Amino acid sequence: MKKNTSIKNGILALSIAITIITGVLSCADGTNANKTTLKESDSSDRKDNTIGNTVTNPRGQDKMMSDSTNTNNTANNNNNAETDATFFMKAAEINMEEIKLGKLAQQKGTMSHVKALGKMLVTDHTQAMAGLNTLAKTKMINLPTTEGQKIMDAYKMLSEKKGKDFDKAYSDMMVNGHKEAIALFEKTNSDTKDADVKKMTATMIPKLKTHLEQAEICQKECEKM
Repeated sequence: MKKNTSIKNGILALSIAITIITGVLSCADGTNANKTTLKESDSSDRKDNTIGNTVTNPRGQDKMMSDSTNTNNTANNNNNAETDATFFMKAAEINMEEIKLGKLAQQKGTMSHVKALGKMLVTDHTQAMAGLNTLAKTKMINLPTTEGQKIMDAYKMLSEKKGKDFDKAYSDMMVNGHKEAIALFEKTNSDTKDADVKKMTATMIPKLKTHLEQAEICQKECEKM
């Protein structure tokens, strides 16, 4: 009986030991599983952060694109201002030349058409020059106050001519000069972003075309002689 009891006790002890070992192994597996879960969670968090950064980056790119757009707009505005300033200089030169040569035409012209053309150009371009000066001041543009070499050369060439030669040379010069002036004013009117410049050029273009028509009349009259 004692032997059977000992055997039973041994079997019971062995069962208990197996149960304990199984429990320990189970806990170890659970711990490893938790670690794996945590790693997967960390990896997921990192992915989420990466995704979050990816979502955020386009905003940064948008800002860079916005900054680039602003820079381009500033550059375009500066280019427009420089183009307008160049136009002001050319327009001032045109006015100064027409005034100076118009006065000479009234003095040396032999045909009534030539004298009348010279007078009209002095009157209209003096008025145009005054308006150009006023507008230039509002744009902080300093117009030339002295005649350039081109004007002096034209004046010298005409002043050396007499009679019908003067009339023809002056008429030819006014036809060519006003064709160039009209082209300049029309291009500026089309290209400028400045409303004041657009308005001023739009006002001057019809007057310049009238000047051209009168200059062509003088040119034709001179050709008859």
